[in-house]
Amino acid sequence: MNRVLGVIEGSGPGPLNILLGGIHGNESAGIKAINQVFQEIKTHKVQVKGTLIGIAGNLQALLKNQRFIDYDLNRCWLEEKMAQVYRKEQHAQAEDIELFALHELIISYRNKHKRGEKIIMDLHTTSSEKGNFVVIPQNEARHPIVRALKQPVVVDLHQYLKGTMLRYFMDRGFLALAFEGGMIGSQEAIELHAAGIWELLQASGSISTNTEKSSLSESEILEEYARNLPDFIKVLYHHWIEDDDEFVMQPGYENFQAVTKGEIVAHDKHGAVQAPVTGMMFLPLYQNAGNDGFFIVEEIPVMEHS
Repeated sequence: MNRVLGVIEGSGPGPLNILLGGIHGNESAGIKAINQVFQEIKTHKVQVKGTLIGIAGNLQALLKNQRFIDYDLNRCWLEEKMAQVYRKEQHAQAEDIELFALHELIISYRNKHKRGEKIIMDLHTTSSEKGNFVVIPQNEARHPIVRALKQPVVVDLHQYLKGTMLRYFMDRGFLALAFEGGMIGSQEAIELHAAGIWELLQASGSISTNTEKSSLSESEILEEYARNLPDFIKVLYHHWIEDDDEFVMQPGYENFQAVTKGEIVAHDKHGAVQAPVTGMMFLPLYQNAGNDGFFIVEEIPVMEHS
């Protein structure tokens, strides 16, 4: 698999749109959606402004369909880690290679793109049902691109996840957002990611809003998947787990499912794990890799423009 899935240098000035899929190697829906969109742009001869690039994340983990090989590639975007990777003549761990290559590629495009908005859409899927939402800081939650996606917006999740690519590139002049498309391995996630990419391209001014590609509009697809889901969300509780905790979620939880304080939601080596607050279940862990056991969130009022 090539790192660069596709590049389009547009016919006129416009934004830099970077689409990233597969930063976790068991989440390939984003890559399939990116490839689909690039093929449709070619087939329909869609005129693009600015620069559009599709990137595959953790190549080694993607080949093995694993979340990561040695460490999580979306928890290592830290100044000290970056300095360490750039100091080494040889990279001892698999993700050292991936981190270095991704950083070099993205920064090179940022440096070439002197004018216009710079946007990164990081495409993910979850290990539980109804996992479609956008992660972006509260001050950007009403951005036209974010609202065009029509998905629930989690305004503070980035504060609980150390070392994400989102936080790293937000600090370097990008509008950086994570777009979770649903369940790992589902066809729905590919469809939702593809629809989200088209809406991003339209809302950013990269393509015309009257471009026709399918009978069902991307906006309608996005609206349908977000039906009956909350609009804006914040975190009430984060259950961190250690690798040796023997943590197991109770089966059957979906994202945004109501939970009550005291409800047994999981077990670990110490016994039952109870929800410490009432709210909605969020990102329950149903895979073997990861240290975020679950979150509990609540809906917050519709926010005014910042």
